[in-house]
Amino acid sequence: MSKNRKTRKKKQARSKPAKRVNTPTKRSWQKQLSRANTALMWLAATGLLAFASQFAFKYFTGEVEARYVEPAGRGYEFRLTNNSSTAQIIEYLKVVPDLEQQFLFKITENVYGSFSENGVSIPGGSTTYMPAFEFEGMDGYVIPANSSTEFRIPPLVARTYMQPESVVVFVEYRTRSANSVIGWFEELAKGVGIVSSEKRLRFLVAENYWTPIGDGASVDAIKTACRDNDRFGKSSVCAERDR
Repeated sequence: MSKNRKTRKKKQARSKPAKRVNTPTKRSWQKQLSRANTALMWLAATGLLAFASQFAFKYFTGEVEARYVEPAGRGYEFRLTNNSSTAQIIEYLKVVPDLEQQFLFKITENVYGSFSENGVSIPGGSTTYMPAFEFEGMDGYVIPANSSTEFRIPPLVARTYMQPESVVVFVEYRTRSANSVIGWFEELAKGVGIVSSEKRLRFLVAENYWTPIGDGASVDAIKTACRDNDRFGKSSVCAERDR
């Protein structure tokens, strides 16, 4: 009887299979990392990684848009709109001339001029001060989340009897989040080149109206004035441009 019990116990012990625990090995981790790296490289090559990063960045931070509204006396009213979910700090906003082009201004009042062999000279000479190019009124301004604010840019010329007829200028500005956590995320995104908080808008200013110019569009201020003004189009300035 004792022998039979021992054999049964042995058989029962043999019939229970041992439980195996799958522990991750070094090779399995290397395979997983290799697959993840391949997937990231594929996303980067197709541009989907950059698109997803930009989408996530805009979702959390939004954008600040600058738009021309209307003339404000001799100056110009603009609107800044904060579309993000956090307050934004305007680090700087400035108006910059397109130095590769010539400017065209017209005299709007009767002034005394003197004629000479070199042409006509007006009071104050041929040079003037351009207040808009030194505008710093919005530097450091905080725009609350999902809100907008209006502000005035000074005139493009200091002389009261002159008005811009055809001028190409840039409006440049840079923003950052007032929230320290999102601000850190912004700096990280800028560091890897995913996004940029610097904006540069180009405008054609004609008859005190600012028309935005699209990226890549070629606009010549003098040629535009020659086209739009029949009398000026017959001048020697336009004749030189047609050569």
